[in-house]
Amino acid sequence: LSPRAMPIEDQKERAKEMIKYYRVKGLERTESNRQVFGWTPNNELLNGRWVMMGLFLGLLTEFATGVNFIDQIKLMLSYTGVIDFE
Repeated sequence: LSPRAMPIEDQKERAKEMIKYYRVKGLERTESNRQVFGWTPNNELLNGRWVMMGLFLGLLTEFATGVNFIDQIKLMLSYTGVIDFE
């Protein structure tokens, strides 16, 4: 054995400690990702994707109809009866 080598029993014990440590770390990570509402990274990604899709559809509708994005929003709000723009 070299002076820096560990006996097998010590290696096994250290390996068990590391397994326990990483299990606890994994549980902590899943606990932090369980938050459903609020400012979580997954919610921000999903929100950004919906915004990009909405802007793309607005631009596509503007290209197809000639009505700009702001006027599309005004039309939608007036058709649904939320706000009257007269």
